[in-house]
Amino acid sequence: MHQHEFALQGGADRTSATLWPLSVDGLLLLATVGVLKQPSEGDRRTRYVVRLAFLLGIAVSLAANVAAAPALAWKPVLVAGWPPVALLLAVELLAHRSPDRAGTAAGDEFMDEGGGAGDPLVGRARQVDARHWELYQRPVSAETLRKELRIGASRSRQLVAAVRARSNGSTRD
Repeated sequence: MHQHEFALQGGADRTSATLWPLSVDGLLLLATVGVLKQPSEGDRRTRYVVRLAFLLGIAVSLAANVAAAPALAWKPVLVAGWPPVALLLAVELLAHRSPDRAGTAAGDEFMDEGGGAGDPLVGRARQVDARHWELYQRPVSAETLRKELRIGASRSRQLVAAVRARSNGSTRD
């Protein structure tokens, strides 16, 4: 509603004003997914563009909400401006969660000491290993796994051992 009013006040016709919130919220949705996605190596430019799109979406949403506030007093501005600020904070909290905990919803009960079958990172490590086999015809190294999964060196060595233990005795194509 705020963005629609903002677009009308900015000179947009009714159709454009109706589509305005979709463009802002759509950008925020896609940028949020991009921010929360596991970054791949050498993808700095993409991460920069995704962050920029997210921050621009937040800025436009905040500006539209505040401009459409019924009065420029602190309470209406706070009420109008809070949703984009809350989204910004929520996404930042999710984006900066501990990488070791990123794959678990319930925490330690899924974690085995040796990186066993109940450990969700083992599945991700197997996927990275399979992709590495396809590209380089050799198993993934602990260092590559560490960078890919954004985990510590000790944890990456545990995961490599778990992946290799499972694949011992099997043949690769």
